[in-house]
Amino acid sequence: MKFAQSFKMAFKSILAKKGRAVLTMVSIFIGVAAVIIMVSLQQAQTDYWMEYMRNMGTNRIQVYASMWGGKDFTKQLYDFCLGMTDLVEGVTPSQTLWGTQTRYGAKNMNANLYFGSEQYGVCTNSTVAAGRDLSYMDIEKMNRVCVIGSAVKDKLFDYQNPVGARITINNQSFTVVGVYKQKFDGSEYSEDNIVLVPYSQNRLLARDTRMEQFVVKAKDAAATDKAIDRLKIYLMAMYRDRPYAGYDVYSLNQSIEEGNQQERQNMLMFGGIAAISLLVGGIGIMNIMLVTVTERTREIGVRKAIGAERRSIIAQFLIESSLVSALGGALGVILGILGTLVWIKISQNKIFYPSPFIMLLAFGVSVALGVVFGLYPAAKASRLQPVDALRNE
Repeated sequence: MKFAQSFKMAFKSILAKKGRAVLTMVSIFIGVAAVIIMVSLQQAQTDYWMEYMRNMGTNRIQVYASMWGGKDFTKQLYDFCLGMTDLVEGVTPSQTLWGTQTRYGAKNMNANLYFGSEQYGVCTNSTVAAGRDLSYMDIEKMNRVCVIGSAVKDKLFDYQNPVGARITINNQSFTVVGVYKQKFDGSEYSEDNIVLVPYSQNRLLARDTRMEQFVVKAKDAAATDKAIDRLKIYLMAMYRDRPYAGYDVYSLNQSIEEGNQQERQNMLMFGGIAAISLLVGGIGIMNIMLVTVTERTREIGVRKAIGAERRSIIAQFLIESSLVSALGGALGVILGILGTLVWIKISQNKIFYPSPFIMLLAFGVSVALGVVFGLYPAAKASRLQPVDALRNE
């Protein structure tokens, strides 16, 4: 029997038992859709995280050091960071006051207030879209100036040019000298919600003179590791034998690598869950095909009696099981695409399509399941003896 004839017979057999075929497909397309949706969600989350880290800036080192009571050593630490000129491009304090009341005229919002230096933009990959950045003289003369993020600009000024306008931060008046270009989604919940003022203003706005956090921008990945080693040695020596002191040094490169490792682990976990789901679907296919062989024993007997070869019988049942799983896989791909689009639109408010590779892989696995789990019923059918098969009721 030719392939076309086997395919036609398999298709007719599926149509003759449409209800049973659909129920068999359900487990397959649920498994395939689950694979596509879970992997796509993980990819979307990873893409978001990697974009966030790139926007924050690679080769960026976060330094945190504090000590309760006693002498404040953070100024020496800042000078030490500035002195690593062979390794770093810039250093800035990065003290933060979250949700600081910021007003312009009748409009007000809670902005994240940062105390930084003229090197803040270099250290955080922030670029000026209008006006200028902070300058060295702003720090030295304790000028009441600020640079705002795109979220603050949109909230307080709409389409008005904010450069030169005066805003109120914690009831203190500051002049806007620049606006940072949007880095994230421009929302109030992102890093675009920022008001940067000279760190020399921290006494006025934070009632404090200490600077416990710094951002150090290294020249490259190798310089990042070396700078971290130097900082750790320095901090270890500085804070040794001081019971109320603490410090931490880490780079975003480490966070990116940790994110990649987490992604690989999640992919393995999701792959395992999906594999179990598809395995259940494959067992369902085998079960249905065994029932089909039993129901069509006399038909098999007639075909063998008139000269049908074993390979012809095997091909017919393999095509039938593969066709059922392929149709289930195709439906699963469609459901996976729709599920991914809806889920990520709701959760992340963006359009994200599943990877073509994942869709092809999931579909290919579903077809392979049909072949693998249909093999035993097909072999069983091909081994039937014509006389015994024809006697079957």
